[in-house]
Amino acid sequence: MAIHNQVSSLLSQLAKQPMTDTARKPIIAPINSDEPVRAAVSQNSFSGSGLNLELSLSSGQEVELSIQINQAGGLSQLELVSDSELSITDQKKLSEFLKQLSSAVTDLFKGEGGADTFSFANQNGIEDIELNVYQDNGNEKQTLTFDKEGRGSGRKVEASWREYDRANGVEEHHDFSLTKQAKRDDQTAIYGATSYQWLLDQVDTAMSALDDKSQGEVLTNFFNSGIRALFSTVNSGSTLLQELGASGQQAKEFIGRSIQVLASEHLAKKTTNEQKQMNALPDFNMSFSSQRQTLGSTQNEYQLDMSISQNSDQALSEDKDKSYQSQNRRLRMDYQSARQQAVYEYTWTRDESLRNVFEKGGLASTHYRIEERIQSQLLGDPSADEAIEYKNRDDNYFRKNI
Repeated sequence: MAIHNQVSSLLSQLAKQPMTDTARKPIIAPINSDEPVRAAVSQNSFSGSGLNLELSLSSGQEVELSIQINQAGGLSQLELVSDSELSITDQKKLSEFLKQLSSAVTDLFKGEGGADTFSFANQNGIEDIELNVYQDNGNEKQTLTFDKEGRGSGRKVEASWREYDRANGVEEHHDFSLTKQAKRDDQTAIYGATSYQWLLDQVDTAMSALDDKSQGEVLTNFFNSGIRALFSTVNSGSTLLQELGASGQQAKEFIGRSIQVLASEHLAKKTTNEQKQMNALPDFNMSFSSQRQTLGSTQNEYQLDMSISQNSDQALSEDKDKSYQSQNRRLRMDYQSARQQAVYEYTWTRDESLRNVFEKGGLASTHYRIEERIQSQLLGDPSADEAIEYKNRDDNYFRKNI
């Protein structure tokens, strides 16, 4: 049995057994050493496999799980503890969490992870997560760290996946850091207009630029699974307009019309059936990176960095007859890869902005702007020309008051 399958198998076994007597004492085996259980993985110097998990439940319980498997495949530690004995409800939550985690670890380390890899983080009743999984199969070593942190109605999700193959000297690093702000969650909760398909589409488009199409598919799933974990839940609360002094009904009408405009088809694009790609997502900041290095060679190497952000604002005029909403998004991607004696460089920037003006409760005008630039070149090849693509659009639309 592969070592990573042993970790997953132990998770599955834990999920099936009654999780009683977990209150700060081991349920299977004692800790045999005072050494830290977290493996030193930064220099690929660790041996053996294991898992370290710290989990916060909505009930307030804190749960810790540690698994250590030595290089020969033998179990050296298995400990599951909580602040106090888990209730039946919390046992069920933890059991389902471990089942999903087991499948996710197995699939990811096999290179078969999908866009729902981190669905274990979205389970009802699961709050903050700090996870570290590491495996050593001799020539191949992999580590995964995953952290989810809730901050009010905001959220932060981070993950790092490292792969190292001693046989061919190939080392890969894949990381993302995603945050969403709290200020617009109330709107999405009321109207249910949240759609992050635009983000998934941007990641899919960006990864299609990779030379290694198979790697691009793996990274698409890895990055998109983080996006799904980030936007999986919304929280209700007082709207920004109410905080500014508008009545609840005024705020609801204003936000409702705003979201309908942002989520609907763009007026000028109806003939092509394209979407405006602006909606009621809470503001966010995202960064993605991936790189491959080969010991003693520059072939098959690449470096990718991408960032996507959104900022929104809305306000009432002093006379209360006018209100405004604006939303701006920015994407930048830089990609370099080694091609024989040359280096391929690809840069993609995209800026979108939308501004709505409301008069007496109705949408009066919309200003939509997009600027996009794609630049690619092959450095080191005198016969290759630099390719540049531009896309600029600036539209104004006016409506009668509704």
